[in-house]
Amino acid sequence: MVKPLWLAFRAAVIATAVFWALLTIVDKSGWQIPYGLSGLTEPLVFFVVFFFGVMMAK
Repeated sequence: MVKPLWLAFRAAVIATAVFWALLTIVDKSGWQIPYGLSGLTEPLVFFVVFFFGVMMAK
């Protein structure tokens, strides 16, 4: 019973770390979404991390 909980916690920590690392890289590089949609940078990074996480799940 503890193993699935530990696995979920570990996945959440890794996903959070990857999200913040990618967001930091995007912010430091100065990249922005064109066409005045710069407010969508965080949701876009979140979607990319979420999408790849779902694709890597067994």
